Amino acid sequence: MISLPDYKVMGEDGQEYGPVSADQIRKWIAEERLERKSPVKPVDSRDWVFLESLPEFATVFEPPAPPPKQQRRKWPVIILIVLAAGLILLALGKFIHH
Repeated sequence: MISLPDYKVMGEDGQEYGPVSADQIRKWIAEERLERKSPVKPVDSRDWVFLESLPEFATVFEPPAPPPKQQRRKWPVIILIVLAAGLILLALGKFIHH
């Protein structure tokens, strides 16, 4: 199993926090304590980056997939067409016989 590095996080107060695990970062994202533009730094890196730029967190910020479209049921439409056709034929029959 590949282990992800620990990270340092720059808080809104300008303080560095960590090192913390990827799981802890995901928890903070869920709690809305971190966002896309939160500065983070893998502990083995020299550079700070935005959280959204790290591939291990890319899916965390993707919007949820829209629910699948419900298939429209065709039966009500078919029933209405048959009923309308029947009424038209009935009306034509009465019209012809008079």
